[in-house]
Amino acid sequence: MAKIDREELIQKIPREQQDLLESLLEKRDQLVDQIKNLSAASLNQNRQAGEELADVGGDNFMQEMELSLVGEEEKMYYLIEEALERMQNGEYGICNDCGDKIPRGRLEAIPYAKLCVGCKEKREENEGMPQGQDYQDAEELVE
Repeated sequence: MAKIDREELIQKIPREQQDLLESLLEKRDQLVDQIKNLSAASLNQNRQAGEELADVGGDNFMQEMELSLVGEEEKMYYLIEEALERMQNGEYGICNDCGDKIPRGRLEAIPYAKLCVGCKEKREENEGMPQGQDYQDAEELVE
């Protein structure tokens, strides 16, 4: 995934999407900072000789939690990068499943949304798979 040039993207996108672009860029910058901080904190361990097992266990639990948060933050970062790529390609705000426009209100709430509300609901009912597909279909595609 290539780094998106802010100024180039501002020139390319419609004026009505510029506030959404700023929202995505701001969130991306926040995530980068959070990922750096969480990564540094979770990889830093100061163990002392003679520490009690409960303390070590508690430290290990906190480290695992921080690493889990880093993973979630990274997923969000990639969703934002994908949204920025869709903006760059003129595909932003178009539902990946049905091809309809994603309502402005949904994009304001979730600026990296790939699906309209209807298709999102259908996927939730179908355990994350697009309408008309199930896990068996997905397994056949992998094989």
